[in-house]
Amino acid sequence: MKPLQEDPMRLLNFSKLASLISCALAVAIAARTPIFADIGPPIRTGLWVMQRLPRDTNELNQVAAELAKNHNLSGVCLHFFWNDLEKVSGKPDFGMVDKTVAEFRRLGMKYELGFGSGAHTPRFVFDEGAKAISTQVPNPHRANYGETIEIPVPWDPVYQREFSRMIAQLGERYAQDPLCIGVILTCANAMSGEMHLTKTRSDLAKWQAMGDYEGKLLDVYKKYTDEWAKAFPRQAISLHLAKVLDLPPSFCERIIDYGLSKYPGRFTIGNCQLSGRKEDTGKMTYDLIQKYRDRAHHGFQSLAALARPNERMGSIEMAALNVVHAGGEYWELWHGDGISVETSGDVLRIWKEAKSLGYEAYKKKLISEGKYRQHR
Repeated sequence: MKPLQEDPMRLLNFSKLASLISCALAVAIAARTPIFADIGPPIRTGLWVMQRLPRDTNELNQVAAELAKNHNLSGVCLHFFWNDLEKVSGKPDFGMVDKTVAEFRRLGMKYELGFGSGAHTPRFVFDEGAKAISTQVPNPHRANYGETIEIPVPWDPVYQREFSRMIAQLGERYAQDPLCIGVILTCANAMSGEMHLTKTRSDLAKWQAMGDYEGKLLDVYKKYTDEWAKAFPRQAISLHLAKVLDLPPSFCERIIDYGLSKYPGRFTIGNCQLSGRKEDTGKMTYDLIQKYRDRAHHGFQSLAALARPNERMGSIEMAALNVVHAGGEYWELWHGDGISVETSGDVLRIWKEAKSLGYEAYKKKLISEGKYRQHR
């Protein structure tokens, strides 16, 4: 009896089928397995102080003297506004920024640059034709609460042309300084470096009338993630998380995913709503930090000053517990807290203790001492 002979075409088809099944399985497994890029060591660590740009040399000298005597700090978050630097198109005055940075260099102090547009966009940008949304200051904790402000539409070409020019000029001026280790990813903001855009009912109606504002805002964030990263090629690019209009958390996630895909070692996410009233789990921005903590460098900024009697901020101990729970790499203090040797020293001591014990053990310690807060 002759042995059975296999059909060559049948064998070929079977081989193709097996290959397809193998590829499908590999794709399915990869889809379920998170791929973590090697983000390397954090660029920014320790305790930082928030500092607005000094108005004159006397104020700068005072700031420099206070920084010189405070050894609890790792760096300064320098915030300044576009309309303070540039009154006439194409003629920015970097004089006070240069003087402030020179003091940081003299002190050997690391710094981050926070350049704000939004309501601080110069008048000439609108005079040149940039579209704006008129609204009111929504934060009751601000001195100008309720005042009318104008915010440029973030995808307006005139606004983008002028803002992009300023980012490039900032990079040319400060990116080569080894003490400049980070910038805030600003581009679509209202009053600060956070992602906030005012979202009253009338404001939302204005945004909705512009069509696909979610898609347009996403494109804006992608564009300026790249522009800040190009202008500052060595620095951390920090996205200050916040709820944007009525958009879901997935909007922020898409921006984070984009930043991590292109700049995994430099793209940083920050929570500017750290409190010590209770555990922050359940807040959108805190939960985003927890979700990405193993994939993105991250840190925190205090919600308010620790010294305030109304306890808007809460206790140092509970705030430290929240930082440690999320593995925060840095902690930004409000100016008064950070400049104070006593307050910043207390924060650093308590934070170090919380880190050494770890989240669970430090939580048990706070409970035993009656310092743990479940509710505000």
